[in-house]
Amino acid sequence: MKRNEAETLLKTALDSEKEERQRIAKDLHDSVQGDLSAIRNFMVILEKQTKDQPTHSLVLETKNAIEKAIENTRTISSKLMPPLLETAGFSAALKDYLTQLSVLSGKEFLFKTDLVAVQLPATFSYELFRVAQEFCQNMLKHGHITQALFALYATTEGISLEIIDDGVAFDFKSAYQQSKGSGLHNIQSRIKSMKAELVQREVTVGNHFVIYLKLSL
Repeated sequence: MKRNEAETLLKTALDSEKEERQRIAKDLHDSVQGDLSAIRNFMVILEKQTKDQPTHSLVLETKNAIEKAIENTRTISSKLMPPLLETAGFSAALKDYLTQLSVLSGKEFLFKTDLVAVQLPATFSYELFRVAQEFCQNMLKHGHITQALFALYATTEGISLEIIDDGVAFDFKSAYQQSKGSGLHNIQSRIKSMKAELVQREVTVGNHFVIYLKLSL
């Protein structure tokens, strides 16, 4: 009974987090980004009408700052709830995320899959995507990686997501027990909520994890 109660509380917490992320992402996109875009349009008009050089330069700098704010808002909204996750599915969303992360971090994040035509259920897609994000952030913050590979494959019971990097090796179980941060705990909670299994394989360099998810494909 206690285990069932704990699992129910965990699912409720994760569902609440997802709904809150969706709400904030929508507000950022529809409200904040919309207001900034309107201000940028006013600045474009003002830029054309301003003849005084110092004032014109100030207007131009302001317009550029607003454009950067719009881009930052778009990026934050996408990180909170990637649009592709709902419209195109897990594979497309993860591939896009890793491509952007490669550009921003200067590290090489690769993605490969043989499940192009398969769509994961929305609940699993979201949780698995967040797990992948947490692993990426851990790699960048603690792993000092140069390259990482995410590979999605079909198994006899569902799918597996392999995560391989060339960074600083660590034991997940030990690090999880000693960690005071939220990253590894978030990974473990999401793995548990999907009733999946996280296995760490022995390698000579870096780390190799496999997430097994039971699913009827």
